[in-house]
Amino acid sequence: MSSISYRDFTGTSAEAYQRWFVPTIATPVARELLRTARLRAGERVLDVACGTGVVTRLAAEQVGPTGRVTGIDIASDMIDVARSTPAPPGSQIEWHVGDAATLPFPDRAHDVVLSQMGLMFIEDRRAALAEVHRTLVPDGRVVLNTPGAIQPVFEAMDRGLVEHISPDLGGFVRAVFSLHDPDVVATLLLDAGFRDVAATGSTTRLRLPPPADFLWQYISLTPMAPLVADAPEDNRSALEQQIVEDWQPFVVDGRTVVDQPMVIASGRR
Repeated sequence: MSSISYRDFTGTSAEAYQRWFVPTIATPVARELLRTARLRAGERVLDVACGTGVVTRLAAEQVGPTGRVTGIDIASDMIDVARSTPAPPGSQIEWHVGDAATLPFPDRAHDVVLSQMGLMFIEDRRAALAEVHRTLVPDGRVVLNTPGAIQPVFEAMDRGLVEHISPDLGGFVRAVFSLHDPDVVATLLLDAGFRDVAATGSTTRLRLPPPADFLWQYISLTPMAPLVADAPEDNRSALEQQIVEDWQPFVVDGRTVVDQPMVIASGRR
């Protein structure tokens, strides 16, 4: 398993995340998360591991000008991009750089806590969920999602990176899918003291760019980018050729189509 961490983001990676990942993956996946959350006008919402703030801004639209949404992420460059991205008119949004395991908020400060595709990257998940529990009001809600089982497109990418770039990257792509079991996610919430816990599966159809384009876009928005960039050109070319060949069965009208399972979990304080 690679020791590369999302703590090591660069500004370029964060900008790439906003440019490519948000419209093709983060926004489609957020729809089910927000449907499950059922946010109401005036609620105080915390978005943990908010990245560049796609869920934060969508939540702000739903709670309206009488509500308040706070986004927090451990990567300062993500928060820099979040702050520079226009927010919904009249919305009240605050941005913080911080660790989910030590949230800088008082007890009972939020009505709802959201987290999109972040829990699998948090080193101390139990501490993070305990902090979420602490900062919620009684009967407050937590709603989070994580990617379900890894799909062949991403398995091929993981394999290609190991074969052509470095064995040190083995498992990095798979780490994204490490919390794919709804029962495991539900147990984490129960152990943190949440009640009325539910964890179910859903599927989101992702219409990604053509194989070569998506390969390099994906790599550019991860901490793998510097290591891949330093690889010999022949190795990078071999990686691209393998990915283009392996992904052909998933190309429809020039787009790479992936039906990605997702875990949607919720609970109450």
